[in-house]
Amino acid sequence: MTGDMIDAQEAYRIGLINKVVPMVELMPTAEKISMKMCDNGPLTLRAIKESAMRGLDIPLEQALRINSLLTHSNHTAEDSMEGP
Repeated sequence: MTGDMIDAQEAYRIGLINKVVPMVELMPTAEKISMKMCDNGPLTLRAIKESAMRGLDIPLEQALRINSLLTHSNHTAEDSMEGP
């Protein structure tokens, strides 16, 4: 948020990213992570993404309310059993 440039190791240290890999491992690692995500239910993935995107520019309390609504509606769908 400061606009300062940081390297991958610093981004990892502060929790901005969750993994640093050598360039040759980038695509295999990205594909492995994406396949793991695809093993989960599509409605769950959609709800997580929607919650994150809608919560970007609103107060935390409101974002948490949206997340709660999306989570609740997702738990009542058959899709909620697909991932597990």
